[in-house]
Amino acid sequence: MAVQVTDAVQESERLLNQARNLSQRVAGYSKKLTSEGDALADEVSMLSRSIDRLMEAASRSLSNDDNWLDVIQALESARAVVKGSGPGGDLRKFSSAKKPAILQLLLGPCCNVVSPRRDQSIKLKEEYHHFRNRSAYIMAAFAAFLLVGLVRAKARSEAHEQFTLTPLLIVGCQLFLCWLLYFYTASAMRESVLKVNGSHIRPWWIHHHYWSVGTSMLMLSLPVDSPSVARSVQTFLWWAILQGVVIVAQNKYQRRRMYTRIALGKSSAMDVVGGESSGSSGQLALLYPLLFVLQGLQCLIGVQMVHSNYKSFLSPEGYLDLEAKESDLWGSRGVALAGLSMLYMALMNFRGTVASIVGKARAKEKAIARIQVLRAKSKALPGRDGRLTPAGEAEGAKEK
Repeated sequence: MAVQVTDAVQESERLLNQARNLSQRVAGYSKKLTSEGDALADEVSMLSRSIDRLMEAASRSLSNDDNWLDVIQALESARAVVKGSGPGGDLRKFSSAKKPAILQLLLGPCCNVVSPRRDQSIKLKEEYHHFRNRSAYIMAAFAAFLLVGLVRAKARSEAHEQFTLTPLLIVGCQLFLCWLLYFYTASAMRESVLKVNGSHIRPWWIHHHYWSVGTSMLMLSLPVDSPSVARSVQTFLWWAILQGVVIVAQNKYQRRRMYTRIALGKSSAMDVVGGESSGSSGQLALLYPLLFVLQGLQCLIGVQMVHSNYKSFLSPEGYLDLEAKESDLWGSRGVALAGLSMLYMALMNFRGTVASIVGKARAKEKAIARIQVLRAKSKALPGRDGRLTPAGEAEGAKEK
């Protein structure tokens, strides 16, 4: 028995020493990680400022001298490496950038969601794509089921039949709004985390989810027996079905192209599928009409909701006192506010899509203009046989 106790004491002391040594190693690793992270953040910030400063000077000089084109191309390549085209991914995530509003609101300003490991960041992006794909099918199927049920219930009610299942369908609509509230909140948080980790997501596409969250909460608070709410539900479900179809089309047609763009260095490895980005001409021929139809339907629903209920704001009832029980003021005013929100989102989505189309056209024109300048410079540096050789082009570039 004494021998067993002695062995147990020795084993416990060995484990205690092992735990202490491991704790010391973890403390050293944490200290090293903190110091190297701070040094990298300072270096990335200084490099970004230097690139921006020289790019601004070179852009001014380019208007008078085409020889600055080589400088601008090198600086653009350097900027692309900083933004994620290099092996280290997006370098800006190491700098102390301000976190998106939703992360500060729900997680606090001290919560760190930056993943220093590249493989973990890629997994975050892939999980986001899977989430969008699953949610698109759920949205389209859920909305289609409710729409068919409401149309059938209305037909049975007009035929004076029993068991229209209208109460269950109303509960289903409330559950669908709850699910939309979850979907838009989760999308905003996931996209904010991806943006912090290097994804190039335009701010409006995240702010759009904020507006969608507010609209879903507003519609969820409206009375279910309101005639104004009942009239707007069916058109809203049509829009939800089309939105699910658009998300499925984006995931299906754009993800293949995304891998090609990443390989060519035109997109970062952390870029995600969204909007009309990363599509080829044939894919955009399908996506652009779907996007414009979706935005047009959203605008039409918003105008309809506002036009049919704006007069409720002109009534003095309900501002200083509670409205009468048989009144539909709260439902009408809530529907009108939701319509204003949808109209604003439709216009901003349309503006973002058009801005993206114009940006792509300008980038193409800019690339063509640079190719013409490079060809003109190559003709000025002939080879031995009167034509430009690759070696001669390189030597000419060095001389200049």
